[in-house]
Amino acid sequence: MFTAQTFVGLSPEIVAFLFSMVVLMVGVFVPNARGLVAGIAAFGAVATFVTAAVLLLSGFGGEFLGNAYVVDAFALYFKLIVAFSAFFAILAAIRWSGRTGDSPEYLTLILSVAVGAMLLVSMRDLFGLFVAIELATIPSYALVAFDRSRRESPEGGMKYLLTGVMASSILLYGIVLIYGASGSANLADVAETFTGSLSPVALMGLVLLISGFAFKLSAAPFHFWTPDAYQGAPTSAAAFLSVAPKAATFAILLRVLLEGMPDAAPTWTAVMAFLAVLTMFVGNLFALRQRNVRRMLAYSSVAHSGYILGAFAALRGAGVDTAVQAVLIYMAAYAVMNLGAFFVIDLVGEDGKSFNGLFKSRPGVAVCMGIFMAALVGIPPLSGFWGKAWVIFAGVEAASAATYIVVGALVINSVLSVPYYFGIIRNMFFEDPVTGDEGPKGTGLVLFSVYALAVATVVFGFFLGPLSALAERSGLL
Repeated sequence: MFTAQTFVGLSPEIVAFLFSMVVLMVGVFVPNARGLVAGIAAFGAVATFVTAAVLLLSGFGGEFLGNAYVVDAFALYFKLIVAFSAFFAILAAIRWSGRTGDSPEYLTLILSVAVGAMLLVSMRDLFGLFVAIELATIPSYALVAFDRSRRESPEGGMKYLLTGVMASSILLYGIVLIYGASGSANLADVAETFTGSLSPVALMGLVLLISGFAFKLSAAPFHFWTPDAYQGAPTSAAAFLSVAPKAATFAILLRVLLEGMPDAAPTWTAVMAFLAVLTMFVGNLFALRQRNVRRMLAYSSVAHSGYILGAFAALRGAGVDTAVQAVLIYMAAYAVMNLGAFFVIDLVGEDGKSFNGLFKSRPGVAVCMGIFMAALVGIPPLSGFWGKAWVIFAGVEAASAATYIVVGALVINSVLSVPYYFGIIRNMFFEDPVTGDEGPKGTGLVLFSVYALAVATVVFGFFLGPLSALAERSGLL
């Protein structure tokens, strides 16, 4: 079962896990070594990214642990997104966690979530999938409830825990029904069962499986935990949780559907189309009502889950290739622009009035926030534009009534999102500054993260060629 090749395939997870243990042990045996702990955690995220990148560039791949764990270009790509997000989350967390004195525990939790998320994207066994998703989710509960100085944090953590337990139960029930219908939890064996007319047990298992994933992805109507969890969590945790676990969950959902249930595509693409349209409208309509920028970004995250689910609705016929590319491109684009937007909140504050006149007092931060807001709308040539464009291309190529409805809903909702995104831009550039403004609260590391992510958001279009080529190598096309 365990060979040298197996350990090489697991090396990104092993590196992240070892560094998480080192961070925790240093915190225990070297008190007040906040700088050392932060440096080790950041280096661990970089080492994890480099390890996954080396495997990807070298063309390493294989199936391990009885075909339950796979290393391919698709999995390694999402591991890069997880490690990338963890690195910037750690940089942004150093100031806050150092001030509270909980750096070792907090940074260990971030790396622990990264370990679970990276394991998740490589799973080809449904029960292994469940274990991996729980490894990523359980530390997330602690991250959300970590800020003991704010009432919203334990409240958000408790709501997240209760809904997470319910989502996990639904997901596990769906997995058990699929196992009962197919006699196996391996995706290759499951694919033999999900052909032709589905049995009632198989159909119920599919519905419950998608419902469980919908909870994890903040898809409506299973999104209700998201605003409270993101508002209660420390800003760096909210930013990280809005990207890394979500990217991993989209990745494994894509693998399960394409490898385990390809012949059932007419059924699950219709479900995905419904979820996509509903999630877009719910996310944007609720975001329009928010005055708290953090809650606004939480509902924005719900809407963007809907946009990505739009690509899942196109996973049939001629649209499959482009739809897979759309998921890969959109998640990378979303990572850079959403992380950056949350980190600006860490510098400025979450009250909408905090952004009034920001350009006059902090022009660099205001310009970066303007870039992130425009990218989230989908203004070309910023990163968000390319993600939405690929979803539209996939929907048009699929050429079904459902995908045309999804594309229309995406365009309408992009327009619908303009008031709350551009409302922030208006406040920053055209309103008078808030009296008593004390300037940026963040350290140079937070500012560095904001500027670096803004640059990545602007130049994202130059990476479309490599991302498309990677999608073709992913093994899912």
